[in-house]
Amino acid sequence: MMLRAFLAQSILHALLAALVVETLLRTWRVGDAVWRLRFRTVALAAPLAWLPALFLFARFRSSPLFVARWALFAGERWNLVRVGPSGLGDLILLLAAGAGSALFLRDALPSLRDALRGETRPPHAEPWQRAAFAVSALAARHAASLGVPVPEVRVVSAAGPVLLCAGAREPALLVSPATLARLSPDELDAAVAHEVAHAAHRDPAWGFVLIAVRALLFFNPAAQWVARAVVDDIERRADQAVVRLTGRGEALATAIEALFDGTRGLPGDDASFERMFWRIRQEGLQRRCARLRSHAAGARLPHGRLQMALVVTAVLGLTFFVV
Repeated sequence: MMLRAFLAQSILHALLAALVVETLLRTWRVGDAVWRLRFRTVALAAPLAWLPALFLFARFRSSPLFVARWALFAGERWNLVRVGPSGLGDLILLLAAGAGSALFLRDALPSLRDALRGETRPPHAEPWQRAAFAVSALAARHAASLGVPVPEVRVVSAAGPVLLCAGAREPALLVSPATLARLSPDELDAAVAHEVAHAAHRDPAWGFVLIAVRALLFFNPAAQWVARAVVDDIERRADQAVVRLTGRGEALATAIEALFDGTRGLPGDDASFERMFWRIRQEGLQRRCARLRSHAAGARLPHGRLQMALVVTAVLGLTFFVV
């Protein structure tokens, strides 16, 4: 009984927090990815930290008196509606947990499969030392602009284009010969600046933290959606850093498109599920490139701290009364 209540409230709290944060992001037209990330962190904290604290220190919320007089929404009332042998609340919980698990496994299984196969890190491509030196020079210049240590550059053997920042403890830039052959000098410069921005914020390490959060909330579809939005905002933050550092939003957009075109193409007709996710990814990439071509660096929030306090108050206050 307690576990069912916890799972149901976790999903409800995540859904309410996501709706509040998304509404305020749109109402305030928040373009700065740094603040977008902070707001969405609050949405993830609601089911991850705030709800366990309520179960430990505010047990009176489950009392009939609180539910009757103070609760804004009581999920247990849905079980008064019967659907066959089960209550409607239990049926909705089961369907929501299934959707959350599917979203989590959809993103986690490919990485797990690659790890089991030993494909997480391609081997070095030794004949490309000159290319590594050229990319290192670009990385050094952008690292100096950001005031961070210069990340190591590793040229790796891969059939397709690879350009990413990897390494939780010591972020490094991995680049493949196919990437160097496909990108123009301006595109390569903008793409390297993007990856150096990831290294500056230690995004690979935060990526592992985000995976752990998603694993803990694997049953929660709203939390899975927010986690995906966090990944998009991490990319937006690096994009905005490129625009501020180099002013080459157009070059980064064409680099992203060139690298995307070099990856695996549209899945076949027999893989309709994969086709749907591929098209979603493609549409997201198109929106991202459109922002870059508009040279949107993300306007700073003049009252960011106050707005953050309002977000925290709204999310924690409302979820307190959802049981």
